[in-house]
Amino acid sequence: MDQPSFAQKAYFDAVIRTAQYVAGLTSDRDIWSELGKVVSRFFGADIVAFAGRRPDGKLIVHSCTPADQALCPHLVEAAGKTIAQVLESGFLANETLNLPQPCSVAFLPLAEGRRTATVMLVGHCAEAPLSRELLNVYLAVAGLFDTTLARIASEHRFLSMADNVPEMLYQMQRYPDGKTRFTYVSKGSREVLGLPPDELLADAAAFGNGFHAGDREDYEAALARCEADGARLNQAFRWLDRTGGLRHILLNAMPSIQEDGSVTWDGAAQDITERERLEAERKHSLEMLEHSMEETIQAIAATIEMRDPYTAGHQRRVAALARRIAEEMRLPAEEIHGIFLAATIHDIGKIHIPAEILSFPGKLGEIEYALIKGHVQAGYDILKHIEFPWPVAQMVYQHHEHLDGSGYPRGLKGGEIMPGARILTVADVVESMASYRPYRPGLGTRKALAEIRKNRGRLYDAAVVNVCLKLFREGYEFA
Repeated sequence: MDQPSFAQKAYFDAVIRTAQYVAGLTSDRDIWSELGKVVSRFFGADIVAFAGRRPDGKLIVHSCTPADQALCPHLVEAAGKTIAQVLESGFLANETLNLPQPCSVAFLPLAEGRRTATVMLVGHCAEAPLSRELLNVYLAVAGLFDTTLARIASEHRFLSMADNVPEMLYQMQRYPDGKTRFTYVSKGSREVLGLPPDELLADAAAFGNGFHAGDREDYEAALARCEADGARLNQAFRWLDRTGGLRHILLNAMPSIQEDGSVTWDGAAQDITERERLEAERKHSLEMLEHSMEETIQAIAATIEMRDPYTAGHQRRVAALARRIAEEMRLPAEEIHGIFLAATIHDIGKIHIPAEILSFPGKLGEIEYALIKGHVQAGYDILKHIEFPWPVAQMVYQHHEHLDGSGYPRGLKGGEIMPGARILTVADVVESMASYRPYRPGLGTRKALAEIRKNRGRLYDAAVVNVCLKLFREGYEFA
């Protein structure tokens, strides 16, 4: 293999020094001048310039680094056409210009995304064209500059975005010995924590010590768990600022295990104090609304019982039994509550039935019995426009339906009847048969349970019946 020439080795060394220099550039301030000085110093170029277009389309020289100050004023006039061609085509060009002394100039495209945004002009004062070897070297240098400019632009975009969002963006390093340090903190730390980035960068303890005493162990445990599982942390914690104020912060961060055993956390901290306050107010308002709703329902139930003294307490006892059945079936707490409230007013439709029919001591005729059956439809019509959190109106509507379709008012079958209504039906039958009615004495709990046992799976839901029977075997009684 041929040994590299002295010139080749010199070029290679110059490219290495260029790469090392530009790797340390982090600011775009005077970037063109800095790049021009690099090429002049390491490659001995007589002129290094960077040209582009202004928004109005006119060519502009961003920077010119000449050995001879007289060369720059003539640059656009002498090289404008070639600069424009390279900007349009994105291809290298090589031309000898009179500036006014002859200079052999390479025109090298620098990309911004997918388009050529800038042309780097590198010239040596000589009439002979630049060698292919030197052109290849300058192409390599242009590639380094492309990468450097893209990196700096990317870093600046990130920093600009990071410093203009209200969240605190951060990178935190945790070491096996338990020590922690921040390697990056955005300006959002002032808004989220009330602490400047410099303070957190200098001492990570300022962050860890701010956690509420009741949440500090939870925070450490959450970090350890996520590090072990490689899982994202997404959890809210209480944090005490220096004014004594309590804040709620949401941490959303991802761990990355490093070769030395440390863990890098890339994350964001968001102040959700206002959100937590609004959520607490919403819950309080909802509790007040539910409390008011329950008081209204109880008032309605009391009104019904005042009109029909013979069934006083019927709805209350049905509601209590229905709730116990639902609890024994391990239904969700909210569903149990809805069933209880529906049972509490399941006979609200009796408001539309004349009091003399409700209290009639004998057997009712067909017309009177039809009026009694109409209380289900009437109750549904009263409740259907009220926006309960539960299907109260439908449960009231279906509490006289039977699995085989023999019930009323719609003759629903099987799965057409909702679970809450099935529970209400069984509780209603048992309480009604066991208690006194104007037209008959109470039949007692034994006969009521025999009825649901006999028609288990045909008229009444088998699972509900089984639970009801179990409750009475274990000593349940109507209060």
